[in-house]
Amino acid sequence: MKIGIINNLYKPYHKGGTEKVCENIINQLEKNGHSCFIITTKPQELSEMNQNPKTYYLNSNYYNLGQKNILYRFFWQINNFINLYQKKEIKKILINEKPDLILTHNLMGINWKTFKIIKRLKIKHHHFLHDIQLIHPSGLMIYGKEKKINSLISKIYQKIIKKIIDSPDLIISPSDWLLQEHKKRNYFKNSKIKVQANPQPFTDIKKIDQTTLENYKKNKNTIDFLFIGQIEEHKGIIFLIETFKKIGDKNIKLKIIGNGSLIDKIRKYSEVDNRIEILEQRNKEEIAIELQKNDCLIVPSLCYENSPTVIYEAKAFSLPIIASNLGGIPELITNKERLFEPGNQINLIDKINNFIENNKNNLQNL
Repeated sequence: MKIGIINNLYKPYHKGGTEKVCENIINQLEKNGHSCFIITTKPQELSEMNQNPKTYYLNSNYYNLGQKNILYRFFWQINNFINLYQKKEIKKILINEKPDLILTHNLMGINWKTFKIIKRLKIKHHHFLHDIQLIHPSGLMIYGKEKKINSLISKIYQKIIKKIIDSPDLIISPSDWLLQEHKKRNYFKNSKIKVQANPQPFTDIKKIDQTTLENYKKNKNTIDFLFIGQIEEHKGIIFLIETFKKIGDKNIKLKIIGNGSLIDKIRKYSEVDNRIEILEQRNKEEIAIELQKNDCLIVPSLCYENSPTVIYEAKAFSLPIIASNLGGIPELITNKERLFEPGNQINLIDKINNFIENNKNNLQNL
């Protein structure tokens, strides 16, 4: 079967978890003997990259949209509905490729009319939900600011979007929370609907030898917490660092993997507190190593998350997780005692201290 995957970003211009999910899906499909191609975007000034599987790049300013002012973003959003260049290119690609199935993911920056193009070409269509971008153009809902998705402007946006996207054959959401947010606003009235976990990551990554790992942990003298994600305000990274600084224990570390607009700001934190270590970007293999070597992952999101990829990655190596009790996150966390109220420093400190106390016995050098 020939399958087309459409997502607004893909490597090497990837940023977040959705792109990882797409990559995992493609790997799984190809292992099962299917042929895949990708339609995605690239910044206009950058070159296309040769990819396997075949990748079509459409010019778009989506990659750098966060750096633009609000007036630019407003007109950009209007263009996202009517971009004739993208509409023409997508239609041409689909006619030439003749796929049996299209899997769409995040289409912000590609063209919302993609839904209609697929329907008119009578191609079987499955759409994956990853965030609330069909409900609000920002794709984000911040804890304590939930009212914005029910504003008049948001309702007008939702009405237009619902008319354009109509009802793909199947809607797949990894969290029931996100699915319900769409259903209560009457999206996808005639679609089949399924809650389905994202593909398991690291199926092709070899684990660290158990003896080597045990020796490493035996010889270290700190309890190591790990953050992996975009270095942005809504991911809770500044909240996490400021909370961590209030914990007086000298035998703990916070390691940070990721990149984003706040990277220079968090470097300054690490300069005055040697317990904070900035690892910046890491590839898949390096992330897998860190997930095995560290003691606990912290997911401090201030935005409503759907089904964070990093939690799947941590669970693949049985790494304990402390996380915000928000959106679809609680659906993935087995130990509910490690969930904390988003943005609540006292609550998070309590969870971290409990973890430290319960794990001191595992470290001989503390």
